[in-house]
Amino acid sequence: MRHSSPLLAATLLAITFPAAANENIPNLTGGWSRIGQLVETYEKIPGDSGAGPMLVDPKHPHVDGEGPPQWVAAMDNPILKPDTYKKLKTITDLEIAGVGHLKDEGMCRPSGVPMLLNRRGAAVQILQMKDRVVILNARDQQVRTVYLDAPHSDHVQPSWYGESIGHYENGDTLVVDTVGQNDKTQIDRFGTPHSAQLHVVERYRLSPDHKGLEVQFTVEDPVAFTVPWSGRVRFRPSQQPWDEEICAENNVFIGEVSIAGQVTKTVPIPTALHPDF
Repeated sequence: MRHSSPLLAATLLAITFPAAANENIPNLTGGWSRIGQLVETYEKIPGDSGAGPMLVDPKHPHVDGEGPPQWVAAMDNPILKPDTYKKLKTITDLEIAGVGHLKDEGMCRPSGVPMLLNRRGAAVQILQMKDRVVILNARDQQVRTVYLDAPHSDHVQPSWYGESIGHYENGDTLVVDTVGQNDKTQIDRFGTPHSAQLHVVERYRLSPDHKGLEVQFTVEDPVAFTVPWSGRVRFRPSQQPWDEEICAENNVFIGEVSIAGQVTKTVPIPTALHPDF
């Protein structure tokens, strides 16, 4: 199985990458910031009649900067299998009651795919090389590596970001196929769970004027969802510098929150069983 490392991220950030010279390869390199009405949730793909992502309940709209409820899912979406529905309903009911749900980043956990795409501000940095594409998340310097034109490993062991294999299409699109994620991350801002059978295919498409990037993705998980469903996120180029975002340095919360439907006043911070120093 192929892995990424913080050391790799530090090395890559010290290198200046030239623009993609091959006309059949879109130049995705650089910083990208989310755009849209609610930049922490997915959008339904315009014109797509298939199943779409979980959306905000119109009866409980999200308004930035205001108090609860914050992220209430519209529970009438038919993509949820009964057990998934039950788990998310608990989280949603608590949101309506004023107990907000913590996302993975709030617990110092990696985001996983496609949740990595759901970030505010300077959301991601993309670095392109001949044999791979590296996607960086400012939060805790997370690194995701997409290996180009290679097969998936024979036996992929579950990990936070799984194994991502990609290829270019039509001169403007990067297609990424990801398998092998564990079941510890959330699919979306609402806390929707998934299983280790999660399979995600993303299509990163650069706009003709190079001033926009759209990522359409399809999620398939026969344990968590009734059917495959699709969504999209949109980005604009960003020159915004990254600040260090170290979760464990300022993970302080006073009050009640819910984690996977359980109410708590304690935010758990992952601790290594064997320190590396």
